Amino acid sequence: MQSSAILTFGNPGALRQRLLRAWRRVKGDCEGLTAVEFALMAPVFLTLFFGVIELGRAAYTQGVVTFAAEEATRYAVVNYNITETEVINLTEDCLLGVNRDRINAIVVTGPIDPVDNTRTISVEVSYNFEFLMPFLPSDTVTISGTSRGFLIPPPLGAAPAVTGSAIGCGR
Repeated sequence: MQSSAILTFGNPGALRQRLLRAWRRVKGDCEGLTAVEFALMAPVFLTLFFGVIELGRAAYTQGVVTFAAEEATRYAVVNYNITETEVINLTEDCLLGVNRDRINAIVVTGPIDPVDNTRTISVEVSYNFEFLMPFLPSDTVTISGTSRGFLIPPPLGAAPAVTGSAIGCGR
């Protein structure tokens, strides 16, 4: 008695028939097709999903940095005699939900015009943002926010300066 493997090598037509039968059986079989499609599409979908999350984090950070600069400027506008240190501390307090160690710089400029005793104030915040996903740039991206305001000294005998309770950063 001979095995079928020996018969197929000796008869090329039989080998061809066996291959055709196997091909017809596999050709109509759709089992596992979903797993193959998922394996091909999952990396694309996950990359897009996590990319959207990273862009959302960057947009949130941009909003927080800009908000902190604007809120510090607003506070300085109603408090003419505020110091640079107080503005910087207020700006840091308004940076909610971001890593304080990544603050690159908070620059406050407030020159006084000697002619009419007015003052402009500019608050600039610079923050080093780092992406978490490995497929995005590994370097930090600098996110900055700037705000400027015009300060007019209160007239003599005016009401006292506004306190920090009117500000939205928890002060």
